Amino acid sequence: MGYRLRNTLSEHGFVSRGVCRVGRDGFLKEVVERIRIEKEGEGARAMDEKGHWIRFTGDEVVSMNFWGFTPSIFAHLDKGFADFLERSGGDLEAEYFVPLAVNELLRAGKIRVKHIPTRDRWFGLTYPEDLPRVRAQVREMIREGQYPERIHGEDRLE
Repeated sequence: MGYRLRNTLSEHGFVSRGVCRVGRDGFLKEVVERIRIEKEGEGARAMDEKGHWIRFTGDEVVSMNFWGFTPSIFAHLDKGFADFLERSGGDLEAEYFVPLAVNELLRAGKIRVKHIPTRDRWFGLTYPEDLPRVRAQVREMIREGQYPERIHGEDRLE
């Protein structure tokens, strides 16, 4: 699922996103993991590996790790994860980014990934300050009938 970058940003700090390049055929061509993306006006910016600012319009397609994989990918991911663990050497801050793994497999020609676009907003709790906005968005979805008022008999907004 490919989201628009502007629909995935927090007002309260940095986020990490896999910035996608999609071909005219609707298939993913590349995913570049960008960390420390911050909102800037209607767009965003992030620092690249060389310390230069990359500016984004906000219309870029990004991964929110909402993937629909077929079983054949898991052997590749298992091997990639084992390699990652060996390289990271027990670093508790290291992270195995799924978009990086997908990008490596795309480059190697081992997989094809169909892009499914959405204009929906992604709302998550990256920062505690995001909580009031998320609660308001869920309440709005309930009012619009997009989301049930109760899940398994529990009030999920409390």
